[in-house]
Amino acid sequence: MSRETIKDRYQRTLGYIITENSGRQKAVDAGQRTLGYYYPQQDVTKDAGQRTIAHGNGLASLIYDAE
Repeated sequence: MSRETIKDRYQRTLGYIITENSGRQKAVDAGQRTLGYYYPQQDVTKDAGQRTIAHGNGLASLIYDAE
């Protein structure tokens, strides 16, 4: 499992993208609340309620929009 930190231009941590062993990625905000998931096999991004919100990986935009 790996974790990428997403920061704003002032170097404040906005959230993280966590890559799980299965390849699925999860976006969490700075408070560790789940914002959504990216499923590489389906090439879709889903929000925390499992609604499809984008084709492709849109996790970074979920983190920026949460701020």
